[in-house]
Amino acid sequence: MSDVSVLRNQVKEFINTASEKELEMMYLFLDASKNNDWWNEITDEQKKSVKKGLAQLDRGEGISHNDVMKKYGKWLKK
Repeated sequence: MSDVSVLRNQVKEFINTASEKELEMMYLFLDASKNNDWWNEITDEQKKSVKKGLAQLDRGEGISHNDVMKKYGKWLKK
């Protein structure tokens, strides 16, 4: 049996035992991977903003998710 066949069988077994949430995540991943790269779909202005944000992160100017949630998490609760 080829490596691809083994991998296909392993994926099928995982699918057969996966939860609904896991199946939804797999579907979204596979669906997104067949589409064009989102980078090619955004405007030049959006690309510039993404590059600016990445540069800020490279300089250590990012804010952790935990810090943001401490400050703003209460707004997300119902």
